[in-house]
Amino acid sequence: MTPPRPRGLAETALLMCLTNAMGWFIIDWSQKRAHEEFVMNTAFIAIGYVVLWFYWQGRNWARILVLVTSVLAILNVFFFRRAASVARVTIVVEALLAVFLLYWLNRGDVKAFFRATKTP
Repeated sequence: MTPPRPRGLAETALLMCLTNAMGWFIIDWSQKRAHEEFVMNTAFIAIGYVVLWFYWQGRNWARILVLVTSVLAILNVFFFRRAASVARVTIVVEALLAVFLLYWLNRGDVKAFFRATKTP
């Protein structure tokens, strides 16, 4: 029997959807290769939404990818001083969410839910 859906799954998925889209806000349109950056960011954002769909479905591999991404989001804090204002906001918001996700996704009840959910 699958454990009950953990409280907070919908909220964390929604927050990650919002922070995922913040990737478009950090593009510096004054740069020569801004359009290329837009295409690359859009590709990563689309992949992120696919992972978030499977996260919402309770797939453990998606939980693990979210954990890895959370570590990367925290490491982005090292680039804070070099970032533009909008990017700084993104770095802070993503890092705060990442800290919470690293804690929450490793709680016993949450891990049990993700580990018990199997692909049909």
